[in-house]
Amino acid sequence: MHDLGRLVRDAGGSNPRLALASLRALEEELEWLLVRAIRLARDDGYDWGRIGRLLGRSRQSARQRYQRLAPRQPPVPPHLRGRTDVERHQLDIAESTADLRRRREFEAGDAVFW
Repeated sequence: MHDLGRLVRDAGGSNPRLALASLRALEEELEWLLVRAIRLARDDGYDWGRIGRLLGRSRQSARQRYQRLAPRQPPVPPHLRGRTDVERHQLDIAESTADLRRRREFEAGDAVFW
């Protein structure tokens, strides 16, 4: 990541070569920051209409431009937030094993019909 303050000063300076190079670098940094912010917003549940309003664009314009770069991830249940993929997989296995055990216990016992 570049020093953004220096790039802004150089872009506003009197040297045209340095100003143009700084503007190009700023565009790259801003695009990266924009995509990052949109991914954060999508992960937090923001829809394209809300993102578009915050960016001064229409919903459709924001979706068309950024959907490929920042797809919405499925919501993560609270008990899985902050866990690694391995930890999530281990929890899935534990839950599946517990469900199977409960199912076997239920089928082994006498069912009560109401």
